[in-house]
Amino acid sequence: MSKVKYVTDLDGYEGPIELVSPYHYYMHTYWTLRDRWRRLLYAWTRRKPCDASAAVVPERTVAGVPTSLYLTIAIGRTPLPEGGRIAVYFPIGFGGLAKYNSLMCFQGPDGQTGYGSRIRARASRPDVKLTTLVHSTGSVFTCVEVIVEEGRLEECDKVEITIGDPSCKPPIVGEKAKTYPFRVAIDYKGDDTFRPLLPNPVVANVGNRAQYLRCFAPATPKVGEPFSLRVVASDLMNHNPSYFYRGRLSLKTTGRIEGPGEIEVPEDRHGTVEIGGVAVLDKGVTRIQVMDKINGIMGQTNPICPEAAPEGLSLYYGDIHSHTELSDGGGTPEENFRWARDVEGLDFAALADHFEDPFSYNYTLEEKWRITREVTERFNQPGRFVTLLGYEMVTLEGHRNVYFADGVGRMIVEGPGGEEVTMEDVFAKLAGTDYILIPHAPKFHGINWYTPHDPERQRLVEICSCWGISEEGGPLSVRHALDLGYKFGFTGGTDNHFAEPGNPDFGGITGVYASGLTRGEIFEALRCRRTFATTGQRMIITFWVNGTFMGGELALDPKTRREVVGRAIACEPIEKVEVIRNGEVSYSISGKGSLDVSFRWDDADDLSELIPQRELTDERFVYYYMRVETADGSVGWSSPVWVHEVP
Repeated sequence: MSKVKYVTDLDGYEGPIELVSPYHYYMHTYWTLRDRWRRLLYAWTRRKPCDASAAVVPERTVAGVPTSLYLTIAIGRTPLPEGGRIAVYFPIGFGGLAKYNSLMCFQGPDGQTGYGSRIRARASRPDVKLTTLVHSTGSVFTCVEVIVEEGRLEECDKVEITIGDPSCKPPIVGEKAKTYPFRVAIDYKGDDTFRPLLPNPVVANVGNRAQYLRCFAPATPKVGEPFSLRVVASDLMNHNPSYFYRGRLSLKTTGRIEGPGEIEVPEDRHGTVEIGGVAVLDKGVTRIQVMDKINGIMGQTNPICPEAAPEGLSLYYGDIHSHTELSDGGGTPEENFRWARDVEGLDFAALADHFEDPFSYNYTLEEKWRITREVTERFNQPGRFVTLLGYEMVTLEGHRNVYFADGVGRMIVEGPGGEEVTMEDVFAKLAGTDYILIPHAPKFHGINWYTPHDPERQRLVEICSCWGISEEGGPLSVRHALDLGYKFGFTGGTDNHFAEPGNPDFGGITGVYASGLTRGEIFEALRCRRTFATTGQRMIITFWVNGTFMGGELALDPKTRREVVGRAIACEPIEKVEVIRNGEVSYSISGKGSLDVSFRWDDADDLSELIPQRELTDERFVYYYMRVETADGSVGWSSPVWVHEVP
């Protein structure tokens, strides 16, 4: 058997596809073709729409259920001649995350039967010959080209594109319960001058059958003060609220509560319900179980402990790192905030979309900034749900997210090509605005800790996200930054790209101790570093050094003992609690499987002997923070406390 000589250089190649190295074909499609079509999409979104129209059936699908789609393009007054093209850019995630980078997700009409979902196109006019090309690396990128090889399509003629031809297997639309828009355009001359068809045809994917209940409660309500309990009847695909759920709920608790008896949930609630009039009647830890005996499902809230928060403060949970279709994600900005508020029961959230090229291909930069500000403002409901205005920027020295104290902010990325932004640029261009900067995923994306730094603006670091934990290990880690002299509090965020803040599959959530649930109060708590981070579990974490709460600083005589006090209340049994002092574990206590662990440690070591020479500051201090690990592998971190030496 002779050895096959594969083609590896695909620039200008027009030969048989079977001669191309599969690896090089994938890389060519993923990088070269995807970049090309992104730029074409970027261009066509800025052109005047054409007079054709598009529609898709069915308009509603169910998460995880294989479904064939039929996309019909109706030609308008402008005919589509020989050599003209129709392009369909699929939404990210279409086809399912299991095939995110799979060449077998979608294929053209000549693909192998039984492998992937076949896409065909046919014209209503029988004398018109079409060629269908499918460029796909799975659900991360798929674009379909339909080329008129012979003939001409006139007004009212139609082209039907079948996604999931019955001769093969239909795709799942996706696991996510959200809208999936198809971006369709026509190139009448065959010269890449595509013009969009508007509005975009959209498929609404809804949640599947409910398999369990997810339950969320305020962490530190006052004793006897009524609050609302958020309950979501979730499917197993993606924790989606079940669109078809109806049930009857009852409450059971480990402590004394007031609340309604049975709660009827009609189908038109589509799997989410807010139960009002609930109150805890005692101090201590309460967990509320919610049961639906009719459907045989149940769930339990996060721990509730009224006295856990410092005097005058309450604990709020949020995720301020989420992407949407405004940049390189899926889902709308509206779906982002609805998911945070109604599905995850979060108290605060933010959009963190990219604005630089090549991520700005669905909208113009001006449109994106307008939409971001408008939607952020519309969903801000003081006392119920807080939104922060922000976005992500990829600087030459690492990824940073910026969040503004108000709803005005400032966009600093300019032009369709974006910018090569340095930290000096960032500080200069944001001068005059009130903001904070948060580096994220430094161990995954890389970061330069030696760049210009403003400690009044760069107050926090995202210690965990879907990219993993950046706490320790090497010069890119958070501990290394702290050892250099940075004074970072900790946040956790999902960095999800599907408009799903707080989705536990992505990990990362932030706890904030604030004086109230308004934008100003949440922002001030972030600025003051009164935060803790977890990999997704809604723990309650408190940490003090000599009466100074996490995120704070104090000064002591070197001989003064440091009284280190902490508490962790978790959703799963606690394995251990550690105190990190200057980057090393200096105190540890076993959780012994308890859900509630408190400790007190007197650090009697001479402070002056503990202080190292720090590379980026002459300040003399020791930092402490608390780390919690639970039996299911979840991790939580308090923000540090910095103890300065009194001269």
